[in-house]
Amino acid sequence: MKLAIVSDEISYDFREAINYGKKWGLHYFELRNLITGRVPYIARDEIDQIFDVKSEFGITISSISPGLFEISLQQEEQLKKELEEKIYDSFRFAAMLGTRDIIISGFKRYDGEPQHNFSQILHILQRMAVLAEKYGFKLLIENHADSWCDTAENMTKVLESIDSKALRAYWNPGNSFAAGEIPYPYGYLTVRKHIYSLHVKDARRMDSVTKWVPIGQGEVDWEGQFHAIMHGVDLKYITIQAQNGPFVEASKYNVEQVLDLLKDYKLSDEQIIR
Repeated sequence: MKLAIVSDEISYDFREAINYGKKWGLHYFELRNLITGRVPYIARDEIDQIFDVKSEFGITISSISPGLFEISLQQEEQLKKELEEKIYDSFRFAAMLGTRDIIISGFKRYDGEPQHNFSQILHILQRMAVLAEKYGFKLLIENHADSWCDTAENMTKVLESIDSKALRAYWNPGNSFAAGEIPYPYGYLTVRKHIYSLHVKDARRMDSVTKWVPIGQGEVDWEGQFHAIMHGVDLKYITIQAQNGPFVEASKYNVEQVLDLLKDYKLSDEQIIR
């Protein structure tokens, strides 16, 4: 297990983000947004900066998050572009930076969308999984509220229907909570055998609205989730998010909270959920 952080949750300036992250003891960084755009579509000089910073600080890019399939099936022009261009651009960008892990979404659901569209979602994701396996990548599908993969149950249906080594779960208990699920233990028990990496953020319900809060101050049982993860899943990365800005202060706090939660995760046999 390796501890990572989303670089733009510290700063869109990559050098600044890595400078802070290294001070906090982090060596692994997920790439999503930078100053000139979202990966893989960023300016050449910013790509050059990533290489310079990687060499200078000795850090590793854990994964990239290009925003693939954060759309609905109604957005036909954008979908065509993602299937014919963006997926390949993402492969090239990831390989260039030395990672094989690409985070994707499970398509937004639009109002009144018929259930039979689920088969089309499966068809598309299966095609993408075949491509990823062919070129040696992992597609990590992250659960998002209002998507076809909003809950652990729905994400597991997709993963088990496709059944590909190249399509795995990027489990996000915070997003599970936002979708109305109890992330741990119920969501986790449903999806655990598909989990590849873990996104960490916390939330609570305030006046029927989900609010992102510092880790440990929300309603996600992170202590229980970490204990279960450590005893039950061969996890690649734990990646910290801080959607409760200001980002530098919030990210530093969340890193400290996660390190504190992870420092002693031993459980007696009767406490472990099998």
